[in-house]
Amino acid sequence: MRKLDSYLELGLLGMSRGGQLSWFNGHFGAALLAGYYLYKEHKLPEYVLEGIERTGEHYREMYPDWFVPLEKEESDSALLELVLSGLAKNTEQLTASGHGLALGVLALKALHDAPHMRTKSVIAGIVQMLERTAEDRPDRYWGIDNYLELSIEEDRGIPTYQSTLDMAKQAFAELHLVAPDQIIDGKKYFFRGELEHGITHAQALKELDRLGYTDLAKAGMKNHRFQMFLNRQKPHFIEEKQVRTPAFSTILAPEYWEKRYDDPHALKVPYAAWDLLRFVPSQERAVSEYDTCKILSLMQ
Repeated sequence: MRKLDSYLELGLLGMSRGGQLSWFNGHFGAALLAGYYLYKEHKLPEYVLEGIERTGEHYREMYPDWFVPLEKEESDSALLELVLSGLAKNTEQLTASGHGLALGVLALKALHDAPHMRTKSVIAGIVQMLERTAEDRPDRYWGIDNYLELSIEEDRGIPTYQSTLDMAKQAFAELHLVAPDQIIDGKKYFFRGELEHGITHAQALKELDRLGYTDLAKAGMKNHRFQMFLNRQKPHFIEEKQVRTPAFSTILAPEYWEKRYDDPHALKVPYAAWDLLRFVPSQERAVSEYDTCKILSLMQ
């Protein structure tokens, strides 16, 4: 057995324990889950698997207490309803760039695959994380004082999604201009981050639909469409700093996987993008993957 085989349980533990401290800290367990599913669902070169383990083990070293094995505790499948309620709350309004879905659906998927992990302590941490993702800073997006007060029903130049494929294609289409996150006038704007969250949010909703939670997925798709509009809000001067040519042109590039990353998105974005790219028409896939590499070129 290789280290990756342990990442299903360790990912849930890390997400639960980290998520009790802040929703962002839930990312590190989610990253291990992303690495696990990359490994289990795709035939990948050995150097990619080694790269996942290199970074995954780094996260475990950063926060060792979060990944201590669970003490013996009875599981209760009825507790899964608490996670579903937390996901439903996060479909009511776009908050935190869709992290409630991006993180929560990974947890839901893992809890389906590891029902023995549906314990009170694990579920409590995940539910607490989902409660926190339902709140956000109102001036998160450039030039908008309070995006939480805007209507999501307006057209705003984004076509209505007829399918999850439409949503995936739109998320990739928004990657034509990728620029680094920046602090402007004392506020941080996630110009790169919002684009990667468009991908992780879309993949989570597609996965939610695949798992049979179609109504939740449809409710979330309205928020994703609104998110695409918000992600377009950028000052003109960031074009000067955009990534015009990524350091590599494929998500499986050895240059990417030979490094060790601090940012948990380093595993989450490849997982989400690689999964979504399977459904993108072949004539569009190369451009979508190339543009995703602009994001990965900025990963630290």
